[in-house]
Parts: sequence; C-alpha cells; structure tokens
Amino acid sequence: MFKNDQHTVLVAGDTHFKLKPDPDEVRRRDLFLSFLEAARDADELVLLGDIFDFWFDYPHFRLRGYEELLSALDGVRDAGVRLHFVGGNHDIWAARYLHERYGTSPHGEPFTLDADGLRIRLVHGDGLLVRDWLYSSFRRLVRRRAGVLFAKSLHPELLYAFSHWLSHASRQASRDERHLIEKRARRHLARARGAWALLLIGHVHHAFRIAEGGREMAALGSWFAGEASYAIVRGGRFELRDFAAEPRPPVADPQ
Repeated sequence: MFKNDQHTVLVAGDTHFKLKPDPDEVRRRDLFLSFLEAARDADELVLLGDIFDFWFDYPHFRLRGYEELLSALDGVRDAGVRLHFVGGNHDIWAARYLHERYGTSPHGEPFTLDADGLRIRLVHGDGLLVRDWLYSSFRRLVRRRAGVLFAKSLHPELLYAFSHWLSHASRQASRDERHLIEKRARRHLARARGAWALLLIGHVHHAFRIAEGGREMAALGSWFAGEASYAIVRGGRFELRDFAAEPRPPVADPQ
C-alpha cells in the first residue's frame, strides 16, 4: 500500500490502546492493525509515543493485553522495516522491552532522523507547549532509576491507577483551544535550536503544520473520534494524512 521506489518513513502515535479495550477501542485497534499491515511496505516506522495507554515492565512478568499489537509489529519488523520508538507520557517504560524485541532505542528518547535530506526532530511533545510543574516533576521521576525502582515496589493496580490519573491530568491541561496550541507552537519554533528542518510532535491530539524562520513544526492528530492521524515522508517530502479517511493512499507523491 505504501510501496514506492522512494525511501518511505511513516510516523504514528497517540493511539492510547488500553490493556482491556472497550468495543470502540476494538474498532480503533482493527484500523491500526490495518495500518501496520500497510506499513510493511515502508522503509521505516516511527512510533511517536502513547501507542500504549499504560506499560510497565515488572521483573518477573509482563502485563497482558497488547499481544495482538506486538504480533503485528513483529510482522512489520519481519518485513524488513526499521522501527523507532519515542516514549510518551503513558508508555515511556515500554522502551526497554521494545528495544529488546524490535531493536529500537533502549531509552525511547527524542531523536533526529534524516529522511532523504529532510532532517526531522521527533519528539512526543509532553511538557513542550504547556508548563505543568506537577507533570514535569513526574516526568523527570519516571525517567530516573530511583523512580523505576519505586514503581516496581508498588502493586500493579495501584501504579496503573496513579499513572492513568496523573497523565490524564496533563493530557487535559495540554488540550487547549486549537489557536492557543498553535500560538504556543509558533513561539516554541521561533526560539528552538538544533540542526533540523522539521520538528514533529504528538501528544496534543491536534494536527497542525506551521512554518517560521525557514523551519517547520508539525503535530500528529489522534486516533479518536473517527480520526487516524499519521505522517508520511517520501522522497524527502512530508505530509500529514488520515488513514481513516484514506486507507489506500496514493502510491506516488503528488507532483
């Protein structure tokens, strides 16, 4: 479906799949599984965080509920597609497991990708456009060894409830009106530094694309309310697309 002679990179995130899906999520999962099947024709696939609504690796067992998604990702890997993972506020703790299974970064940190000459900085985006001291403190804690050790000492149900409540609070704080999100994005882009041409984020659940000073910033939308947002970079050209509206995208880039 994405088969093309040009180098093709796909980026998706913010699906927020739960361990125990409700009927609506089952439909969203089926759509995402179709996307992953199509992604076997790509060269690279970037998971931009919050694919999983909750993840934590305990020493002697792994939480059940994501087997079908992981099996589909196995199929993408086995097709020769290179996988990348940037951890989100819900699934940063999946980084180590995904590294072992798919060869992604062991820490799930933001990175810069060169896609046929287009340098893209890939960041989940939590804490980027909104100042939230409570969540910022939590975010720093969960990325440190002391925080991981503390989390392992908690009962899984308690950790799940706490993580869901806190990240949900941050998610609500980041869902401002669209014009405000884009206003903050413009301000961030104007002062951002780094050797990249495009900054791509997720997290805000609002797709946009802006330009400032010869560089661009874009955000994926979500996989809720009938939307299935993803990005495609082909031949050095970037586009935001909706897999729900166009499950069979054109094979060649428009001229």
